[in-house]
Amino acid sequence: MRNPRAERRAIGPVNGSALRSDNQAKYRSRNPLVRHLVGRFLARVSGLVSELAPTRALEVGCGEGIVMEHLRARHPGLRMDGIELNVGALVHARGRNPTSRLVRADAYALAVAARSYDLVLCLEVLEHLEEPARALRELRRVARRNIIVSVPHEPFFRLGNVLRGRNLGRWGNPPDHVQHWGRRGFEAFCARHVHVQRAARAFPWLLVVASV
Repeated sequence: MRNPRAERRAIGPVNGSALRSDNQAKYRSRNPLVRHLVGRFLARVSGLVSELAPTRALEVGCGEGIVMEHLRARHPGLRMDGIELNVGALVHARGRNPTSRLVRADAYALAVAARSYDLVLCLEVLEHLEEPARALRELRRVARRNIIVSVPHEPFFRLGNVLRGRNLGRWGNPPDHVQHWGRRGFEAFCARHVHVQRAARAFPWLLVVASV
């Protein structure tokens, strides 16, 4: 039987979404505002991918493969693979992306050779990690050219949760979010480990595009 407490001690709060809250909820939401914001986020990520024009990309912490499916549909020449630790999420990801290579691995120790991918994406993962710098260095190791990372834009993300009546006892903070960044703080954090090319926003998320 799986022991979540032991798993948490072994790998931290969440590596690659091992104990992530329901990642599919925002994509299934019937709330028109949530659907609009998520759609804008996906369009923003897709636009950045178009600008970088990779031929091979990896998503670390791909969850149920929803973003991968979206990007593969809009970039038919792109070979897209994924890393995910949560077994249940990985099953869904494989169903959505049958031609992709999807591997169960830890965000701190990716089962990938150095400089294997033109582009490495890590979307809504770093806020779950107790050692995000360690994970970012691992992204840098496996990227050949570029990295795209995203995190919630605080405090606006939590405020949005409060307005929707979610996680009120935690002031809107999801129980699995252990890192919190504003725009300047996140850019400075990334700049300590990679070469930040540009910062972008898709409210209520922050995105950074970096080179290695």
